[in-house]
Amino acid sequence: MMRSTLIALGMTLLARMLYDPMITNDVSEEYDFIVVGGGASGAVVARELSDKTGMTVLLLEAGDSDWGNPLVPSPTMFDMLQESPANWNYDIAKQKYSLLEMGKNAKYPGGKILGGSTSINAMNYLRGSRHDYDSWEDHGAKGWSWKDVEPIFKKNENAVDENISEKAGRGGLLNISISYQHPFSVKLKTAAKEIGVEEVDYFDEIEGISPLVCTKHKGIRQSSSDAFLRTGYKEREEYLHIVTNALVSKVHFVTGAKTKQKATGVSYIKDGKINTVEARREIILSAGTIRTPQLLMLSGIGPKNHLEEMKIEVVEDLPGVGANLQDRLEILVFHAIDDHQYATQSTMESIMEYIINGTGYNSAVRGSGVVLHHKTKYFGTNVSLSTKKRPFPSIQEIFTPKDAPLPFKTRENYRFNTALLLGVQHPKSKGEIRLKSKNPFDQPIIDPNYLSEEDDIKMYIEGFRKLEEFEMSQTMNEIGFRLITPEICNGSLYTKPPRPDEFYRCYEKSYGVGYHACCTAKIGKENDEMAVVDERLRVRYVESLRVADASVMPHETSSNTQAPCYMIGRKASEMIKQDWNI
Repeated sequence: MMRSTLIALGMTLLARMLYDPMITNDVSEEYDFIVVGGGASGAVVARELSDKTGMTVLLLEAGDSDWGNPLVPSPTMFDMLQESPANWNYDIAKQKYSLLEMGKNAKYPGGKILGGSTSINAMNYLRGSRHDYDSWEDHGAKGWSWKDVEPIFKKNENAVDENISEKAGRGGLLNISISYQHPFSVKLKTAAKEIGVEEVDYFDEIEGISPLVCTKHKGIRQSSSDAFLRTGYKEREEYLHIVTNALVSKVHFVTGAKTKQKATGVSYIKDGKINTVEARREIILSAGTIRTPQLLMLSGIGPKNHLEEMKIEVVEDLPGVGANLQDRLEILVFHAIDDHQYATQSTMESIMEYIINGTGYNSAVRGSGVVLHHKTKYFGTNVSLSTKKRPFPSIQEIFTPKDAPLPFKTRENYRFNTALLLGVQHPKSKGEIRLKSKNPFDQPIIDPNYLSEEDDIKMYIEGFRKLEEFEMSQTMNEIGFRLITPEICNGSLYTKPPRPDEFYRCYEKSYGVGYHACCTAKIGKENDEMAVVDERLRVRYVESLRVADASVMPHETSSNTQAPCYMIGRKASEMIKQDWNI
């Protein structure tokens, strides 16, 4: 009997050719809460505050509805989504220490669509290490330790795959399942055992090699829009209004209690018209690591000198807004492979398997199936402010069998290639976000300052060393697995491992991408002048304004940002309800 992705996908695409019933243009003058941004965190906040609370909520999303976009449901459309209008496709400032061969063409992704980046990402669902959150508490995020956040993760999750650890949540709104295990993934797990790397279930133990868990069900993407906004929407439509193509340009303030400035409403631009709406209780910014600090600064909250330079009236001098930008530069690493069965791409058979069963190569983004986390000999050097040297892993490597095009020239001959992303989990290098102008449509200046710290460079080299162990294993030798070396780094001299550190220094500085920015409005103690929000996510020194997205993270986690953002949205909702006795 066909429990068919063919039927499910066909019905989904047919429905999405029609008008989205969840979107409205009939906006009231005021709401109890206004949520800015419909990504992982914002969608959860909007859902939770409007669900059986009697509270009215307005969700403003700068992008279009996901409902009419046929690229969103299918994992195979990932690359097309990255090149579509659903991606903000931000420019990255020219880097001094990295991306040297990428030049001015380096871009930064962000979901400009309902569902935010959950509608365009690779769907990898990784919570991070328990030690990440204990370290957050070390940094002043009281109440954000692992014992505090693990139950929040579980409330969101619905592990539909029985092979996922019992430590994952069941019964939540977000469906998660194990990614397709390509023959290449199986081979990697065999090689890992050979070199002494343990196979683990990520939910039980992060360090080791683990099958990827993704936000999908029966081969179809589960975005925050699908999971948290569309489910049971008719029950909440009286209380939750969602407006798309609405770019919020400013938060408005009046003088409140004890002369503090109180957020009272926002202006947003839709169809070329400026609209203003008020919030009776609070405004929650969930616009993401890039847009949230931009909106704060446009509204007069940020570094005083920068705001004055932009000729913006200063509401509150908060130097941490836009600072502390962290992201692991993910190095693009390519290996040759000779055996075609381990480099299988989309075929008619795999397409039919996906259509009929929702499984197989086409059910996974680029066929990816496993993730490796490990420490290095430099453990503790990249732990930011923590003096406790929390034992989270230093390196993440996500493998894919996809025969992706190389961004460099090489003299090597090979039949197929695989691709992977190598990232340092807790970089010391920090950048910043600054306004380019007062125009909200102008992209801000994004400078991640990748590889500005020597410790980060050393960490990446250790990541390459672990890959050399795979390369030299008998298991991977059997299929001709070997690093493809770029000409730019004198690669023809270093075709076989072990390779000198200087080769890897050149490689890592030349090619990479960024996907998981965070920390530009971080949680921190009151005596931390760079803290933007307190442990309850309230913007410091003003009233009725919170932030709930990746920008509040004190530091990067040992994971992609999707799962932590869902958790942040759920925890923010609970704190808001507590504070307002809802």
